[in-house]
This record gives sequence, structure tokens and C-alpha cells, in this order.
Amino acid sequence: MTPTKAWPGPVDLAEPPADGSKQGGQFFLSDVVLSSDAGRDERKSVTRTFRFPESLARSLEKEAADEGKSVSALVNSIVSWYLNWEKKGKEFGLISLDRSVFMSLIKGLNNEALARVGREVMVARWKEMAEFFFQDSSPDKVLEVLSMMSRADPDRLRTTVTKKEDTYTIVCRHDFGPKLSVVLKSAVQELVRQSFHVKPQITAGNSVVTARFKANPQNLPS
Repeated sequence: MTPTKAWPGPVDLAEPPADGSKQGGQFFLSDVVLSSDAGRDERKSVTRTFRFPESLARSLEKEAADEGKSVSALVNSIVSWYLNWEKKGKEFGLISLDRSVFMSLIKGLNNEALARVGREVMVARWKEMAEFFFQDSSPDKVLEVLSMMSRADPDRLRTTVTKKEDTYTIVCRHDFGPKLSVVLKSAVQELVRQSFHVKPQITAGNSVVTARFKANPQNLPS
């Protein structure tokens, strides 16, 4: 699902009419529970009534049914995605790029140039994103940015970061071929070197890059 297709603009908060659910060509979805898992203080939920155009309400109901979830859960995911990623991403300067255009751009670069993009550009942007989103560019927050990007747009890059004691595993999956793997391998390798001061064990295939390393707590920023 692409959330922007189901959420074209702001909605009005309103009380539903006493004599039915439709009024003035609009449709009321009652008892939408808004909640967030962003922090301990936001575990409470509130109930609101939203007024949508009838066609949009039907689209929400169909999308929720197709995904096997409630309309409330779907609306929560859309609102959370917009506020926590889409809005901030635009403020940060992220843009959407057509897949064919992106593929043409990276296809025209040799592996040395691609590795330099990963090493010099991508790592810097990951750190800037951590500072922008979290006001914290510590190593773990930069890794959290990678996971956050994956949750926000899993169709482009699917990254998992796991930690067992002092050992980290970073797995980046994508569908853009070996050229992007060159970029990601260089970026992840440089990120680990700069942030954790170790050299990771790293492998790269056509659609996956995997890095494993053990962090020495004495080498991490205080």
C-alpha cells in the first residue's frame, strides 16, 4: 500500500449527524481510535470521529479489508506515516524519484564512483538524518534511521538491524541490482568504521548486503 494514495489531504473533525452517517455528500467513520507507539507517554488512545468524502471512506474500508485490519488501525498507520516520515522527510529534503530514472543514473556510473557515493555522500546523509529526526547522531541512532527508512518505504530498501550483546548484524535488501549493492556495501562499511571504529565482515550480492561486527564499548562516543 502507498499511504499517499489513501490520504490526499487533511480531514475535518466533526460530530456525526444524529439522523444518519451521510450528510452533504460526506461520510462519517465513527470511533476511529488514534494511538501511537512512539513512546511510553503516548500509549493512551483517544476516540475521534472523522468526516471523509464518501468515496474516500469506501476506499479506506476496502483497503482495511484487503489488509485484514480495522479501519482504525489503517488510519493510525497512515497518520503515523505522514507525521513521522512524509512530513519530516520533505522538510529534510527527501524527494521521490521514478524507478527507471534512478536505474539509469546508477547504471551510468562505474563501481568506483558508486562506492564513493556510498562512502562520502550516503553516510553523511544518514548522520544528518539522525540529527534531524532525533537530535542525536550517535551510532545507534544512525542505525535507527536505517530501520526507520525501511519501515517508511519498504518497496525501496528493507533494512534490519539486530544486536546480540555487542555483536551487530545489518542486512540491507533491495530490488535495484548489483549497482546499488556497491553503494550500500561502501556506505555500511564506512558507517561502521566511522561510528564503531571497527572493520565489519561484509558481503554483497545482487539484492542484499550483510554486515556483521562486534562493537567495543570503549571505542564508542560517550
